[in-house]
Amino acid sequence: MTVEKGISVYAGLGYPVETIKRHLEMARDLGYSRLFTSLHIPEADQQAIIPEFRSIIGHAGELGFRVTADISPRAFSLLGLNYLSAPALNSLGIDILRLDFGFTPAEIARLTRESALHIELNASTINTTILAAILSAGAVTSRITACHNFYPRPETGLSYELFQERTLLCQQYNIPVAAFIPSGKNPRGPIHQGLPTLEQHRSLSPVVAAKHFLAGKLVDCIFFGDPLAPPEELASVASLADECVELNVQVESGLSQQELAILFSRHTNRTDPGEHVIRSQEARGLCTGIIPARPVRPRATGSVTIDNAGYLRYMGELQVAAKDLPPDPRVNIAATVVKEELFLLKYITPGRPFRFKEVAVIENQSG
Repeated sequence: MTVEKGISVYAGLGYPVETIKRHLEMARDLGYSRLFTSLHIPEADQQAIIPEFRSIIGHAGELGFRVTADISPRAFSLLGLNYLSAPALNSLGIDILRLDFGFTPAEIARLTRESALHIELNASTINTTILAAILSAGAVTSRITACHNFYPRPETGLSYELFQERTLLCQQYNIPVAAFIPSGKNPRGPIHQGLPTLEQHRSLSPVVAAKHFLAGKLVDCIFFGDPLAPPEELASVASLADECVELNVQVESGLSQQELAILFSRHTNRTDPGEHVIRSQEARGLCTGIIPARPVRPRATGSVTIDNAGYLRYMGELQVAAKDLPPDPRVNIAATVVKEELFLLKYITPGRPFRFKEVAVIENQSG
């Protein structure tokens, strides 16, 4: 499964249209292919929203974005369009119509049959009763997608458990699902505390939030919920691979070239990993020389270790401690997974690829 990556932009909120267009171009160049926007934001300038919307959507189409628009019946009245008119819908210049509220199951089913658009359900509120009603009304399932909400107010985002439950329901019917991560640098007003789907992502960097969604293998598209995320955030999320769990680590000083080569290779967790460790199935085969012992200390959860010459034929074995383990003179600590990403260890299941990326140690400053 290839997970698409997308951005969000909003008309009528005071962002210059030319700035938005340049942002679209930058995101496209980084590999983003999806765009989310909304026409029912209470704070939006109702006079500016429609002309800005049409200008932005037109440019996004020229750049090749697949565009999702969140639209309510009231938004259609602002556009002067009948939301049950297929020609009117097809004239919007969007690809996916997200129906947040105000539409009956029969209307949703009709839209899947008569419009040229894909019709998107609210994955955060879907349940078996609603979905059954839509399908029994004659909906074309191949034209249905789903997208979770984002939650501007702190403490209101979904739990991972509820997110998983609702997403798995959609997956039972082969309905693709999208979700949102926040920007840490440019949260949208009026609350300015991020637009995540999951509450736990509100306090995380966008790249860690994206890693979580990729590791969980439940979503088909990850959107930045906040608009105009800065280039460094866009680039860090764009660089993530779908299947490989990438972990940021702080590297021990003085590692040998042999240890560094093993550490920064791509690894796969063995299909028979130990109870307390993730085990690379490739690492021992990468060992071409003697690995001397390093100073010994306890292996805290998240310690990345490489067996030294004292472990004989196991020399070169790379492991990640999934729980606190005692010191072992035959095992060198090579790096440590950063605290923010320790929760991702549980997603490195048997047979799952993983890799490490070095991050700088930030020294505490006083005075």
